[in-house]
Amino acid sequence: MLAKYVLVLENRSVCQNRWRKSQFFKKKLVHRCVKCDKELIHKYKAQAEWNMQGFLCSSCHIEMTKEFIARQQEEKRKLEISLHICAVCKKELLLESDRYKPRWQWNMERGITLCKGCYEIKSTEYERTLNYCVICETRLGFIRYNPKPKWNIQGQLCRKCWDKENHERH
Repeated sequence: MLAKYVLVLENRSVCQNRWRKSQFFKKKLVHRCVKCDKELIHKYKAQAEWNMQGFLCSSCHIEMTKEFIARQQEEKRKLEISLHICAVCKKELLLESDRYKPRWQWNMERGITLCKGCYEIKSTEYERTLNYCVICETRLGFIRYNPKPKWNIQGQLCRKCWDKENHERH
């Protein structure tokens, strides 16, 4: 019976020690603003694009947000200005009818514009790589052959050229 009573007392002291060590009665950690070093009542996380570690106060967070939005708008304005210049020949495009957007198959950057001449050149170039053999430049029929990646050939081949390349490489 005495052993039972001692066990109960030990368990009670363990629980009291845990209670004392718990987070409830510890002093609260004081955070400071990364920018102005004020003591924080409310913490605001900095956005990942700002490249800051730590927390901000409300006024610094608002200020940083305004600066970030202003920078984004400036970049957007610069992009709109660059839309009035041909991406290939750098000619200024004054009329709306002179601006052409490249087709997505041409693998060009997003959001650029081309003049009429550059657009036609790219269009014929793409049509040529799509419909003609790269080596002998004969018109491809229904069946087209793609070169093996180790051949380092851009475009499609006719059957004769594919067989010749395959025979030479082996």
